[in-house]
Amino acid sequence: MSTTAARLSESAFIADLNANERSLWRVAVTLVAGLIVGFIVGLVVGAIIAFAFVAASGAFSGDVQALRQHAGELLSANGATLTSALVLLVLATATNAPLAAAFIGIAALLSGRRVLSYLTTAPKFRWRVLLMGLLLSFLAIGPVVAIAQLLDPHAAPPPLLSLTSSLGGRILYAVAGFALLIPAAAAEEVVFRGWLLRQSAALTRNPWVLMALNGVLFSAVHGEFAPDPFLTRALMGAGFVYMTLRLGGIEFSIGAHAANNILIVLFLQPLTLRPTPSEGFSGGSLLQDVFLFGSYVVMAELMVRWAPLRRWSGVDRSAVPTATAVAAPVS
Repeated sequence: MSTTAARLSESAFIADLNANERSLWRVAVTLVAGLIVGFIVGLVVGAIIAFAFVAASGAFSGDVQALRQHAGELLSANGATLTSALVLLVLATATNAPLAAAFIGIAALLSGRRVLSYLTTAPKFRWRVLLMGLLLSFLAIGPVVAIAQLLDPHAAPPPLLSLTSSLGGRILYAVAGFALLIPAAAAEEVVFRGWLLRQSAALTRNPWVLMALNGVLFSAVHGEFAPDPFLTRALMGAGFVYMTLRLGGIEFSIGAHAANNILIVLFLQPLTLRPTPSEGFSGGSLLQDVFLFGSYVVMAELMVRWAPLRRWSGVDRSAVPTATAVAAPVS
């Protein structure tokens, strides 16, 4: 095994699996109960928040039929208006975050672990690591997005500018993007890089297998199976696994994941209910995917290798790739 692979396989994040986490029946119960309870909780919370959002906008005057009609109009707009785009952002976070919280709560209960262990190996959540994931991703990916938009003669204007001409509306949309997409990214990360990565490590410590499996499942859950978006998400998921193993927690991958989504909804396209049309494979798209994965690896290595950044962010306060435990068979 190469030095890099050995370093990742010894990550403290997957070194302390207990007997409960290696129990197949507990994994099965976690999946079934976690998804069912999480779906119900997410649906209820999402409905309550959506109602509150519509009511706050002044659209509810006691007429339930009028409320339904207004909600239908917002959803049918599919992110084409500022209000519709904000509603979809709110719904995405209001459903995904409670679903993930319920799922991880059940997983922690059945495995006998603290919820924090699905987030980090540090004594507490490292907010500065999340911030660096956000910042470094903006610096690495942002210029690529800007150049691609400038060179594409058919590129639509950025949603940040096209959804509204009001400065206040643009500020509101930008603030909502940051405020809602960070917890939405955290919800996906804690399930895929928190729970799923640990469970996969009960079967193998080979980091390339872990990255491939996690990336494919992460992409499949999004329901877009056209080759180009599927590969992009799979490589993103694999990159997030690299970050998690290398840095001993999901804080950095949350920031990187959120940065990607924020760049999309602010500068490429608003959140919609429809899948992104496939443009097919091309040399350029494949190069962008490879660059994305490579940039994630470089960012994670920078966090570990650059001492001032490592100390300031708090990476030093976790057990970064030092454990030597090996995978045990599941029961």
